[in-house]
Amino acid sequence: MDASRPTLPQRVTAVLGTKQRLVFFAIGLHTLDFIVPVISAWLYRGAPIADVLARARGALADAIAARSPLIAVLFVAYLLTTAWLRAGYIRSLIGRLHLRPLDVRQFLRLLGLELLLELLRLAAVGAVLLAGDDLLVADLAVIGLLLASFAVLYTDYIIVIANEGLGGALLDSVRTVRAAFLPSTVVLIAVTLISQLAGGLLDGDVTGSLAQAAPMLLVRCVLMGAALFVADVVLVIVYLDAVESGRLRAAPR
Repeated sequence: MDASRPTLPQRVTAVLGTKQRLVFFAIGLHTLDFIVPVISAWLYRGAPIADVLARARGALADAIAARSPLIAVLFVAYLLTTAWLRAGYIRSLIGRLHLRPLDVRQFLRLLGLELLLELLRLAAVGAVLLAGDDLLVADLAVIGLLLASFAVLYTDYIIVIANEGLGGALLDSVRTVRAAFLPSTVVLIAVTLISQLAGGLLDGDVTGSLAQAAPMLLVRCVLMGAALFVADVVLVIVYLDAVESGRLRAAPR
């Protein structure tokens, strides 16, 4: 082991220090991820804010259930915007500030990944709904979604950093998880726990109007966005470290 080489925590700390302004980028991306399902649920159900938040299942699920062209357009616009900005965000983590993908191929690869993730969420939602009162089936659906999320944990970073296709990035994501199992697991568990904590902040504040709930909704988005920014930095550094140490075959270009 090269004693002069910075440790993983040192590299993470250095990137967090130099890229700290990107936390606002991450907060914006998470706010988009949070608000679109809420809007689609409101368009579908037209219920009070508490019911909308409790029953938000994603724009794709709502578009299919409601057979609504408007929600379908919202979902497509969300997917395109997320893929575009996510590419720019990851590029910004490893270089200067970017707001767009490197090229059309990179955009389409990330778009394909975003669609795949939405289909996985839709499958999990469908399984939970079909399970009804069967808690075992519902729990298995949630566990399955978490395992799938674990497998694709590094895919978007690899698409952008290594300029790989979607299939190769998926395979290398699994290889990276195997090569860096402990930090990958810690990050996924930490983000899951913080997400549950952030969701709990809303329990007592969404029984009234949207205006009354807005402050805590903002706090939730800021908290989760900041947590995801730290998680992104850690995972990017873990991936680069796996490549540089020879534990991963693929090399960034």
